[in-house]
Amino acid sequence: DTMKRSLSSGRPGVHAQTLAFVFATLAVAAAGCSHASAADSVGVPPPAPKIHVETAPVAEQPVPKLLNLTGVLSSNERTDLAANASGRVVKTFVERGDHVAAGALLAQLDVRSAALSRAEAEANATSAASQLTNLRADCQRYVSLLAKGAITQQEYDKQATSCQTQASSEEAARARASAAVQTVTDSSIRAPFAGVVAERFVHVGDYVHADTRVVTLLVDDPLRLELTVPEANVGSVRPGLTVSFETVAVPGRIFNATVKYMGGEIRSATRDLVVEAVTDNGDHALLPGMFVTAHLPVGEVTLPVVPAKSLVDRDGNDTLFAVVDGHLEMRVVQLGPKTGE
Repeated sequence: DTMKRSLSSGRPGVHAQTLAFVFATLAVAAAGCSHASAADSVGVPPPAPKIHVETAPVAEQPVPKLLNLTGVLSSNERTDLAANASGRVVKTFVERGDHVAAGALLAQLDVRSAALSRAEAEANATSAASQLTNLRADCQRYVSLLAKGAITQQEYDKQATSCQTQASSEEAARARASAAVQTVTDSSIRAPFAGVVAERFVHVGDYVHADTRVVTLLVDDPLRLELTVPEANVGSVRPGLTVSFETVAVPGRIFNATVKYMGGEIRSATRDLVVEAVTDNGDHALLPGMFVTAHLPVGEVTLPVVPAKSLVDRDGNDTLFAVVDGHLEMRVVQLGPKTGE
């Protein structure tokens, strides 16, 4: 009651703070008394037992200084394969994701019209060749007649012109026959190189033209890793340099690539150089288009080195335990490059 009266007689803000402090102090004091009583009744707890641990000295040694870059994987070869012929699709032989050999049949067009055109062109070429053979025999006779004076020069020139004209006609007929054969051949759409089908654009019944896309075909082994190296670090990059990289799509695995292609100029807008490294992908664990984090060595730096087995992952942080005055202290660390174990 006395506390209530003093609160009501003064400034509300100040007295409210004092009350909160008094209550908090009383609560702490009460808790202290309770713990003291518990300690007196139970007794002092025994000291914690000592723990035997395996230790290793922290050494320093030169390790590669790494430049972390974001890169993207791309196929070594890629093409949007066109039909190169006109006709209706009568059959398809591949699906998305299929690996095919060079020359493998991907789709087939209706060849009936093309086959008739080829037969006609070949027949015309055969006829033109026969006519040319006969005319050339006549031309040889005209040469003899001209030498004997049996015909005039004008008659001979007329026959020679006919031979030349027929020779041109025969050559044109053969060209048309070859084109007709090529049309029939193009009706069978084949892979220009070994690779994987990334996409198929046609289905049975579709009518395609020469420029119609049929499939997207790419080479996924090896792959190219495209990096943009800042101008300040260009001097550290050279063909043959090994680059390590990792991707979230394949966690826990480190891949290696070898620098093979370097751009010829620094890009003025971004002040960097485009560099391509090549990596093997025999197990097809990587896919073109993946983003990766690449580690490009740009020199050496001396860093503390600890055994890899001493590291512990706690809540996503890399930690280790250091021995300090006979006690273990947990330390959060930032990892550098890994060298062996």
